[in-house]
Amino acid sequence: MVEHRLAQLAALATFILLVIGGTVNPTGSSLACPEPTFVCNGELFPPMVGGVFYEHGHRLAAMTVGLVQLVLTYFLFKRRRGMAKLAGLLLALVLAQGALGAITVQYKLPWFISTAHLLLGMSYFAALIYTAFRTRPAPSVVELQRHDRMRTELGVARAWIAVAIAAVFAQLLLGALVRHLGAAMVCLGMPTCTISGEWLPEAGVQQLHMLHRAFGVVVAIVTTVAAVIVMRRAKSWSSIRLLALAAPVLVAAQVALGIATVMSMRQVPIAVGHFAGAAGLWALWMTMWLLTSQRVSVSKVELDTGPVLRREVKK
Repeated sequence: MVEHRLAQLAALATFILLVIGGTVNPTGSSLACPEPTFVCNGELFPPMVGGVFYEHGHRLAAMTVGLVQLVLTYFLFKRRRGMAKLAGLLLALVLAQGALGAITVQYKLPWFISTAHLLLGMSYFAALIYTAFRTRPAPSVVELQRHDRMRTELGVARAWIAVAIAAVFAQLLLGALVRHLGAAMVCLGMPTCTISGEWLPEAGVQQLHMLHRAFGVVVAIVTTVAAVIVMRRAKSWSSIRLLALAAPVLVAAQVALGIATVMSMRQVPIAVGHFAGAAGLWALWMTMWLLTSQRVSVSKVELDTGPVLRREVKK
């Protein structure tokens, strides 16, 4: 269905937007365009050189995502009347994200607004993944029965998926604080904070940096344990096993990229790769949660222009 394809497109475009946005801070381009609007130095399409390339490129990408969202919202309202609230929420999220971006520039990068901007972007990304899940083609009776059987087999492993999601979100928050409080390069030792071997200096930004490192280890452990439990229990669920197998690989790459970011003095490609990996890990666990969620029942009703399946809460 067109809504499903649009939701997938919007999610992909948002991931690309997040990665593009991840280049702005490491390149020092956050205020390359002083206007809190869609123009830069008075032009909609200024010369894309220096910091303007990153900052205004991010704005143009955001405009593209906004346009895709408008189309998605229209189709959800037009063809999926039961998803009107979701359509309104998505539109509100993308508008709020644009407003936070403008406020960030207007007030010269206040850390709490910049952090909220990043976290709201991740939340909007998750909402689009959910929308793609909700608008997917209706499963057959055989698929529903197979899903219910596999979900029963999964059992307690789903709780570990929830723990992994919470851990990744907490690490996203810490990473955003490190970035926007200027703590990315305050600890140049590895694994200690200072080159002289000090683990926890008195400076608050250094403590924040080390907390981010330490919680990264926690996320790696939680991800690995959760992935192993899921793979053991989802023996007949190939798609979930594949995602579970990818999770420890991705988190190991994240740890390596985090170390490389410090050791390379925050070279832009490495820092951006580290950020993209975080967004990817967030999307992976969110997808796994949705795939293993309560499925709709077999009975059909006409909620939209075509038949969809009625959700029933099982006791």
